[in-house]
Amino acid sequence: MREIRCIVFDDGELIKALLAHGRRTGKGLPAGQISSFEIERGKEVIAKMTITADDGNKMVVPTSGAELAAAMIAYCIDRKVPVPAHAAKSITVLDDHVALKITMSGEKPH
Repeated sequence: MREIRCIVFDDGELIKALLAHGRRTGKGLPAGQISSFEIERGKEVIAKMTITADDGNKMVVPTSGAELAAAMIAYCIDRKVPVPAHAAKSITVLDDHVALKITMSGEKPH
Protein backbone atom coordinates (compact mmCIF):
# COMPACT_ATOMS: atom_id res chain seq x y z
CA MET A 1 0.00 0.00 0.00
CA ARG A 2 1.14 3.56 -0.57
CA GLU A 3 -0.06 7.07 0.18
CA ILE A 4 -0.01 9.98 -2.25
CA ARG A 5 -0.23 13.61 -1.11
CA CYS A 6 -0.37 16.63 -3.38
CA ILE A 7 0.49 20.11 -2.17
CA VAL A 8 -1.03 22.51 -4.68
CA PHE A 9 0.59 25.92 -5.20
CA ASP A 10 -1.23 28.91 -6.62
CA ASP A 11 0.81 31.14 -8.95
CA GLY A 12 1.60 33.67 -6.20
CA GLU A 13 2.93 30.98 -3.87
CA LEU A 14 5.00 29.45 -6.65
CA ILE A 15 6.53 32.84 -7.50
CA LYS A 16 7.37 33.39 -3.80
CA ALA A 17 8.94 29.90 -3.66
CA LEU A 18 11.07 30.60 -6.75
CA LEU A 19 12.19 34.02 -5.49
CA ALA A 20 13.14 32.62 -2.06
CA HIS A 21 14.99 29.71 -3.71
CA GLY A 22 16.91 32.14 -5.91
CA ARG A 23 17.97 34.19 -2.88
CA ARG A 24 18.90 31.04 -0.95
CA THR A 25 21.05 29.63 -3.77
CA GLY A 26 22.54 32.93 -4.96
CA LYS A 27 20.73 32.68 -8.31
CA GLY A 28 18.70 35.86 -8.04
CA LEU A 29 16.61 37.17 -10.89
CA PRO A 30 17.84 39.88 -13.24
CA ALA A 31 16.95 43.46 -12.22
CA GLY A 32 13.42 44.48 -13.14
CA GLN A 33 9.82 43.58 -12.44
CA ILE A 34 8.02 40.28 -12.98
CA SER A 35 5.72 41.18 -15.85
CA SER A 36 4.23 37.75 -16.50
CA PHE A 37 4.22 34.21 -15.20
CA GLU A 38 3.14 31.07 -16.97
CA ILE A 39 3.29 27.33 -16.56
CA GLU A 40 4.30 25.20 -19.53
CA ARG A 41 2.90 21.70 -19.36
CA GLY A 42 4.90 19.33 -21.54
CA LYS A 43 7.01 16.29 -20.74
CA GLU A 44 8.03 18.28 -17.69
CA VAL A 45 6.44 21.22 -15.91
CA ILE A 46 8.27 24.50 -16.54
CA ALA A 47 7.54 27.70 -14.60
CA LYS A 48 8.42 30.74 -16.73
CA MET A 49 8.79 34.23 -15.27
CA THR A 50 9.16 37.14 -17.65
CA ILE A 51 11.25 39.95 -16.15
CA THR A 52 10.93 43.42 -17.66
CA ALA A 53 13.96 45.64 -16.99
CA ASP A 54 13.69 49.40 -16.47
CA ASP A 55 14.86 49.91 -20.06
CA GLY A 56 11.98 47.76 -21.36
CA ASN A 57 14.02 44.67 -22.26
CA LYS A 58 12.31 41.41 -21.38
CA MET A 59 13.98 38.20 -20.26
CA VAL A 60 12.26 34.85 -19.69
CA VAL A 61 13.58 32.88 -16.71
CA PRO A 62 12.51 29.21 -16.83
CA THR A 63 12.63 26.86 -13.82
CA SER A 64 11.93 23.14 -14.01
CA GLY A 65 12.92 19.71 -12.74
CA ALA A 66 14.95 19.37 -9.56
CA GLU A 67 15.30 23.14 -9.16
CA LEU A 68 11.53 23.68 -9.27
CA ALA A 69 11.01 20.80 -6.82
CA ALA A 70 13.69 22.15 -4.46
CA ALA A 71 12.01 25.58 -4.44
CA MET A 72 8.62 24.04 -3.67
CA ILE A 73 9.99 21.75 -0.94
CA ALA A 74 11.88 24.63 0.74
CA TYR A 75 8.71 26.78 0.61
CA CYS A 76 6.79 24.00 2.39
CA ILE A 77 9.49 23.56 5.03
CA ASP A 78 9.61 27.34 5.63
CA ARG A 79 5.85 27.25 6.31
CA LYS A 80 6.01 24.17 8.56
CA VAL A 81 4.21 21.94 6.03
CA PRO A 82 5.57 18.43 6.62
CA VAL A 83 7.45 16.90 3.67
CA PRO A 84 8.68 13.36 4.41
CA ALA A 85 12.39 13.07 3.58
CA HIS A 86 12.22 9.47 2.33
CA ALA A 87 9.15 9.88 0.12
CA ALA A 88 9.35 10.10 -3.68
CA LYS A 89 8.62 13.61 -4.90
CA SER A 90 7.58 14.83 -8.34
CA ILE A 91 6.00 17.87 -9.96
CA THR A 92 2.59 17.64 -11.59
CA VAL A 93 -0.26 19.92 -12.67
CA LEU A 94 -3.52 19.58 -10.79
CA ASP A 95 -6.57 21.76 -11.47
CA ASP A 96 -4.42 24.15 -13.57
CA HIS A 97 -1.95 24.66 -10.72
CA VAL A 98 1.51 23.24 -10.10
CA ALA A 99 1.57 20.62 -7.35
CA LEU A 100 4.26 18.83 -5.41
CA LYS A 101 3.29 15.14 -5.50
CA ILE A 102 4.60 13.13 -2.56
CA THR A 103 4.39 9.32 -2.75
CA MET A 104 5.04 7.28 0.39
CA SER A 105 5.18 3.50 0.45
CA GLY A 106 3.73 1.67 3.43
CA GLU A 107 7.12 0.18 4.19
CA LYS A 108 9.63 1.98 6.39
CA PRO A 109 13.09 2.55 4.89
CA HIS A 110 15.87 0.32 6.23
